[in-house]
Amino acid sequence: MVKVISGFFLVFLMALMSISSCQAYDIYHEFGVQHRQFSAASNANQAYSNSALSINSFYSYAQGEEQWNGELWLRLDKENSERNHLDLREFYWLNYGEDYEWQIGVARVFWGVTESAHLVDVINQTDQLEGLDGEDKLGQAMIHYTKQIDNGQVEWFLLPYFRPQKFYDVGNRFAPPMNMDKKALYDSGALQRHLDSAVRLTQHYGAFDWSVMAFSGTNREPIVQLKGETGQAFYGQMQQLGITAQYIQDAWIYKAELMLRKNRAHVLNQDQKSRISAVVLGAEYTQVGIFSTVYDLGYLIEYQSDNRDKTQVLGQNDLFIGTRLAFNDSDSSEMILGVLHDLTDASQSIRLEASMRLGQSTKLEVAAYHFNGKGDNWLKQLNKQDLLEINLFWYFSH
Repeated sequence: MVKVISGFFLVFLMALMSISSCQAYDIYHEFGVQHRQFSAASNANQAYSNSALSINSFYSYAQGEEQWNGELWLRLDKENSERNHLDLREFYWLNYGEDYEWQIGVARVFWGVTESAHLVDVINQTDQLEGLDGEDKLGQAMIHYTKQIDNGQVEWFLLPYFRPQKFYDVGNRFAPPMNMDKKALYDSGALQRHLDSAVRLTQHYGAFDWSVMAFSGTNREPIVQLKGETGQAFYGQMQQLGITAQYIQDAWIYKAELMLRKNRAHVLNQDQKSRISAVVLGAEYTQVGIFSTVYDLGYLIEYQSDNRDKTQVLGQNDLFIGTRLAFNDSDSSEMILGVLHDLTDASQSIRLEASMRLGQSTKLEVAAYHFNGKGDNWLKQLNKQDLLEINLFWYFSH
């Protein structure tokens, strides 16, 4: 993958050189400082604090019906060298007309409408070395064509290269319970070069939006196979159908996500299912101008159901309750608090996130996480990983 990123980066620099000669481009950078403070440790090797730096560079150039966009990401961690990584998040060429759009290169695509889980978000691989919510994604090489139709659009994807997850070594924070072999196994004889494909139909009817999407290719979620005391990630082939729906009625938003997945049965462990079904159903109500102020307060509730075992994933029979506070100020200040409660064994996770701008070029983000897994719930491996995370970002433009 390093060779692939290096090749893209070389093309990236050549494109920037040609862009610079035209003096028609937009470049800006995000410099970040992160500090994590933990409340406990699972072993003597785990530090109670962790500091890191990040550099995120964005590049954009547009002329006529064409556009080039790029994003280069770098993480440098003081205590944990495994978090050090460089990633080409995005670098793609965009060509668009009156009713179509071509996107070719490395990009990120988000699918989903619910707050507590994104069941249908299947295009990009999760960056396991970054955030805890699974929303940080690696760039995915793709050919992406969009066609506008009545009341919506149809999208087709060809995904020629797969990127496996990276895992921390055992003993580190957020690491799996065993050491992982650095070499992954694949169901496909083409290994990482299997050509995946996807299609998505989106429709808009006034206050009602819905979409249906189908994916065929390499599963982004690995099955861990044991080799003695070592685990090895295995990426099987799968077919997945996803549906999202959202309806807005006055101050209410009703949301739903459904996922149906078929795995190749012959590659599964004994405790894995060949057919997976999961759903998230929820609603959000926004109270505008609480206590005669400019603040808006949102109330969220979502139910999660998944037929997989609770030792493998979250959300088998869980209830999410949260609140979102928007200050509606010039600094875009906001805060969200959410609790995910397992209705079967009472395991819980709590998440608090807040952000605000500090002037024109600085942003502050604060997040806190608490985990209380019980029994054989997957969440139990995070029981001593409660943390407070503070991020401060500075933005610079050319």
